[in-house]
Amino acid sequence: MRRNIFPALLNLPRTLGTLSLVAMLAACGGGSDVPAPSNNVSADGAKNASANTAAIPNDSATALSAVISTAEAVVAAGSATAIISCPGGGTASYMVTGPDAALLLNHQLDQGENYSLVFNNCRSANGASAVNGAFTLNVTAKTADSITVDTATNNVVVSLPRGDIVLNGSSTISRTIQTAGNVTTITTHWVTPNFSVVSHRNGRTTSFSYTNVDITRTVVLTNGQFTSASYSGTSTLSWMWPGGSFSVTFATQGTVGCMEDGTPTQGTMTITLPNDRITITVVPGTVTVTVDFGKDGTIDRTYIFTVTELMNGAG
Repeated sequence: MRRNIFPALLNLPRTLGTLSLVAMLAACGGGSDVPAPSNNVSADGAKNASANTAAIPNDSATALSAVISTAEAVVAAGSATAIISCPGGGTASYMVTGPDAALLLNHQLDQGENYSLVFNNCRSANGASAVNGAFTLNVTAKTADSITVDTATNNVVVSLPRGDIVLNGSSTISRTIQTAGNVTTITTHWVTPNFSVVSHRNGRTTSFSYTNVDITRTVVLTNGQFTSASYSGTSTLSWMWPGGSFSVTFATQGTVGCMEDGTPTQGTMTITLPNDRITITVVPGTVTVTVDFGKDGTIDRTYIFTVTELMNGAG
């Protein structure tokens, strides 16, 4: 006689109500109604870990890139110690020191220069992210198409399409800009041993801590308009959520493509937890999350979400 699985579904905890029916059926492990072992990640936990890993690192890299661009726009727009009207609105001010007095007046970031900036709802261009707070920047290398800076942010708030993010910590950021015809490729590489952010997203406020960050973000513009974006890299990310705490090490498998607002569109990443391994695979519109209990190479649970559903769980 065929077993009816629906009574088992009715007894699932209410906390699984956010999962789609497809995900709930998949959580049964191909027909088994055996729950996850107590020391392994739950269905809700797998969704939370996947959502935050898919969203927060890209948000953080995007925000830091916006701060660098805004600093450049401010320096180009006005002189040190003056109150400067930012190109896209808001105001800012800065102070600068450096080895070459003549270069200090050229309204560009040059090697050896040290900047202290204060942003007040400052935008580098119309429609760009608004930046608020204090920021220091030391230029360690500069060529015609690249720049490397050491930065320190102290409660710098950056407004992103899906919510604000608050940046705290020191980083090394390298950026290259390459142009071929009407196509411009901007690549930003973010490295830091420790960093923290506060995400205001989906009506939630969550603090995240990073260690061993090595993330690269690439944006392609055609005639100055957004064409595509992608990111890659690894870090350890920790946070608290209603179900407890998480500390995961994530790594992209190649690059993960995303929309202008950071929504992932294509790619794969892995999340390593103390007892489990999660793999996130994104194709247009759909995310498949697989869980390997015990990290023994066997897929024990599979959950399927729409991209929108997963992104609504981030933060």
